[in-house]
Amino acid sequence: MPVFANFEVTSPVPGSRKAMRVPESSRRRRGRTGFTALELVMVMLVIGLLLGLTVPIASSLQGRFKAGSARDVFINTYARTRAAAIQYGREGRLHMKATEGRFWVEVDTGVAGAVATDTLGAVVDVRRDYGGVTMFTPRQVLCFDSRGLAYAGGACEPHDAIIVFARMDRADTVQLSLGGTVVRRQ
Repeated sequence: MPVFANFEVTSPVPGSRKAMRVPESSRRRRGRTGFTALELVMVMLVIGLLLGLTVPIASSLQGRFKAGSARDVFINTYARTRAAAIQYGREGRLHMKATEGRFWVEVDTGVAGAVATDTLGAVVDVRRDYGGVTMFTPRQVLCFDSRGLAYAGGACEPHDAIIVFARMDRADTVQLSLGGTVVRRQ
């Protein structure tokens, strides 16, 4: 049988008037299964392109979530300071070291006349625990009295503060009132 440009002319199919041309490559692949190297390379290229586009987006979203999580932990710690002051019937202090990115709760748990301060809960380190979140605040110590009311005096500073938690292009803020409540969170 004559071969014309990688096509083989076969005998006509019964009931057909024309001869059928079958590409040689399809005749060779009929019994084979699987993918060619070119197909695999193309799939790998598409997967690599999709990963290259989504990884930067995912990492920036992760940074946004971490700043928001640090802000929420601060709000919970602020509330825990007030609750501890009421529970122990003593002064509760929220210590903040913005330069180190840490904050924690201290309460006098000793008997009357003896000073025995304990740190309640863990010391939160926003840089370590939240992947490089930075904390900014002008205050260092916020206090609640035994009734859970905010006050300033001695080492205790006024509660009217704005605390900022920032990472990458995201900054979340907490605004506190003089009365010791969270006024706004963004």
